[in-house]
Amino acid sequence: MLSDDEVARALENLPGWDGDGRAISRTWTLKGFNGAMQLANVVAFVANRANHHPDISIHDYKQVTVTSTTHDENATTEHDLALARRLNEVLDA
Repeated sequence: MLSDDEVARALENLPGWDGDGRAISRTWTLKGFNGAMQLANVVAFVANRANHHPDISIHDYKQVTVTSTTHDENATTEHDLALARRLNEVLDA
């Protein structure tokens, strides 16, 4: 489990993400519903490979929000930050 301060420091190097010791999240806005669905599927693929499964929300037909927390800890851990780093690598390339 990471403190709010530890998470805040880590998020300084994770563009687009914010959160606290409980969970981290990022929202992407796409051009339409198909793009949002494709992005959600990429998130699901990357998360499954990492064996760390965030909440994925598709809303306003073109926005995807990913919220990651380590459920066993009920807190943000290095697993969440590692997933965020990997998603940024894949999706912001």
